[in-house]
Amino acid sequence: MKILRIDMSTQTSSFEDLPDDWKILGGRGLSAKILNKEVPPDSDPLGAEARLILANGPLAGTNAPSFGRMSVGAKSPLTKGIKEANVGGILSQQLDKLGIRAIVVQGAPSDGKIYLAKINKDGVSIEDAEAFRGMGTYSMFPAMREEHGKKLGIIAIGPVGENKNKAASVALSDKDGHPSRHAARGGVGAVMGAKGLKAILVDDSDAAIVAPIQRDAYFEALKPWNKILDNDPQIKNVFSATGTPGVLEPLSGMGSTPMKNYSGESFEGIEGLYGTNIREEGDKRGGKMDACMPGCMVKCSVVHHDKEGEHVTSALEYETLALMGSNLGVGDADDVAGFDRKCDDLGADTIEIGSALGIAASVGKFEWGDAAAIDSLLDEVGKGTGLGATIADGVVATAAALGVNRVPAFKGQAIPAHDPRVGKPTGVTYATSPMGADHTAGLKYELGDEGAVEHSLQEQIWNAALDALGLCEFAVPGDRTQTMTFVKDLLNACYDLELTADDMVNLGRDTLRDEIEFNKGAEIADFDPVPDFVRSEVLPPMGLVFGVDQKDITKIWDNLDTVAVL
Repeated sequence: MKILRIDMSTQTSSFEDLPDDWKILGGRGLSAKILNKEVPPDSDPLGAEARLILANGPLAGTNAPSFGRMSVGAKSPLTKGIKEANVGGILSQQLDKLGIRAIVVQGAPSDGKIYLAKINKDGVSIEDAEAFRGMGTYSMFPAMREEHGKKLGIIAIGPVGENKNKAASVALSDKDGHPSRHAARGGVGAVMGAKGLKAILVDDSDAAIVAPIQRDAYFEALKPWNKILDNDPQIKNVFSATGTPGVLEPLSGMGSTPMKNYSGESFEGIEGLYGTNIREEGDKRGGKMDACMPGCMVKCSVVHHDKEGEHVTSALEYETLALMGSNLGVGDADDVAGFDRKCDDLGADTIEIGSALGIAASVGKFEWGDAAAIDSLLDEVGKGTGLGATIADGVVATAAALGVNRVPAFKGQAIPAHDPRVGKPTGVTYATSPMGADHTAGLKYELGDEGAVEHSLQEQIWNAALDALGLCEFAVPGDRTQTMTFVKDLLNACYDLELTADDMVNLGRDTLRDEIEFNKGAEIADFDPVPDFVRSEVLPPMGLVFGVDQKDITKIWDNLDTVAVL
């Protein structure tokens, strides 16, 4: 396996052998290793020393089910700490089949132009992309395929990334070619924009699926897995049935889903965002549940069509329905789907943008539920004009510009759609994760404060391990030992090793250790750990506040090496 290095200052590329010590390391774990090795923690996230890392898991090219997640890593311009944004799509599988475990992008063009990188079995070329400047992803992806090849996988930024705004995402094509999969959090799209890299085009034609060394053992390990997933109640009854929108009804009933700027103030019409209602209406319009990558058996992606049956988005997720819907007083799923498409087109994080819009609504910049006003502000986000230019830099920047002291963010990053006053371990994750407020770093619902620190630590280790393996967290059953036994069996067969299930968990411990080390020298440490309002404002309807003792929170990493996860 190779690491591909792209130097945008010279528009050249080179390949390096993946170190043997990193043979089974991928995704978030590999990104953390590279960032620690190459990037000074106190450097400018958009400066000359910055790196953009795109890393696959060690099983992506085998087409093992749901091992095709990609980690996009950098020092975040939003949190000023280490960041990994996790994303699905087809690109990890394509790159791994070409023998590439990770791409490292460094430097920036001195001429101010934007470029694209083309990767195929014959090598890499860097080409002028000025013709695509300012283009959104929905027009750009087809145009790039028309010019460069019909079967390309594409990684790209939209106008928000070109503008180097801190809420910029990196878009990846799904298996149908739509730009619906986004490495959205932490402003990684701004880092790509600062590199002058508009897109990476990947053609894996004639590249073979990665063959395991022990073929029989590999397929023996795979044999029962689909049945195990089919029989898991959460996968079967939630993720495969309604996708992540299926959790909005129960979580909004608990007060966890953000309402009107995280106030808990409910509104009429929220039922329009319930997953069951979206699925029922979608079936009438020709929408469906689908997979974001080949080989996935869960198929949790909601493909949403409008009333005329036309495709709108292929990834209508709970986080977007909450932050761009209920958090803004909008209860029409069609409106939110439209916002989602526009953010995908602009290359912007719906969580960060939705949270910033909530601040704007709270001070009267538009009325709650005014979909037309929201749509107009999103146009400004893309153009970099008016209030939209500020919103494009996220919730902290928006609050500062509007004179708001109640800021729904941890470590510079907007709170996702899981209120820390309801899920106490999740709140601890927001406060301690090297990533800031990131639900994918360690999500767990418990109403009591007791045990929240330990349970957050367990979830953070678990999720870091999954991210280092490129495995989708929605495609694992409830039995964690069963999952890691399955993973180590696949890796042992693929690489002729003798790994244990504990070795898999230790990938998560090692990843967190590297991220913590990076952040010791980064400015992320300057942020207050917990916003005041989640400790002082009682959240309806359950009357909860976040009460976990800060002294206990600061000791979380004391047990990183010893806490049981399996």
